Amino acid sequence: MIDGIKIFDAHVHYLGRFKKRDESILEYLEKFGIDKAIITTINKHTTLEKFNLLPDESSMENFDEAMFVEHFGLKDQLNHDEVLKLVQENVNLFGFYWFNPKIANDDDWKLMRKFIKEYEFKGVKTQMCVDLLKIPEDLFSLAEFCIEYDVPLFLHSGAGFFFQDAFRAKDYFELVKQYPELKCIIGHAAYTMEYMINELRYFTKFPNIYFETSLSVPYGIMTLIKIMGDHRVMYGSDSPSATNPDIEISKIMMLNLSRETLENVFYNNISKLIGEK
Repeated sequence: MIDGIKIFDAHVHYLGRFKKRDESILEYLEKFGIDKAIITTINKHTTLEKFNLLPDESSMENFDEAMFVEHFGLKDQLNHDEVLKLVQENVNLFGFYWFNPKIANDDDWKLMRKFIKEYEFKGVKTQMCVDLLKIPEDLFSLAEFCIEYDVPLFLHSGAGFFFQDAFRAKDYFELVKQYPELKCIIGHAAYTMEYMINELRYFTKFPNIYFETSLSVPYGIMTLIKIMGDHRVMYGSDSPSATNPDIEISKIMMLNLSRETLENVFYNNISKLIGEK
């Protein structure tokens, strides 16, 4: 809680370089005044152990998707055991299941179904760039899954790597227009002003699309709140993997918003979306 306003972080990983090694994720969140959080897993192999985002220079000339998969180790789904333990032991943490439909087999789908149905994870997360997804075609089955279990789908914004096509707001539009009942969260929704303006073009009339604020431009956040409505924008930090929560909180606090809007953005919107009891 900050200045009497409860904080529900819609985008947290259980590990990250911005958390001290001897600090638990609960201690980390409490340090920044975070009352509740959506938590998901992380690719430890690339973000914590290797941290060499590209191969050596001699391999770069012919670097392609196949080499990327080999370099990043993306042959299997990410493990969620640590996230499950945290969620089961802490009533203020809610799990989202990171899933790559491009490499998924039947057992992968069954396991995700178990996490949603039995373990009560509250949503599904995708990572367009790292998981090498093509939008919208790689997401149709995942959209249908989320509709079936009435959970939101978190779409990670991004420009794409140098060997990928750019991910455009129009690509997401091609997905959601086919599934008007699908609840979507666009992560890093204003990571550039240009991207945010594209969202205004395509999603103004889609009440089922929500916008998460981590790593976003402050003016872009304000524009989304004013045009999309303060009931469709939700605070997220993408911590401790990308930054610390105080930086992301300050971007919203500096916008001179009403208390009602702050309460919606910082807490109410994500709470309602996941059906918090």
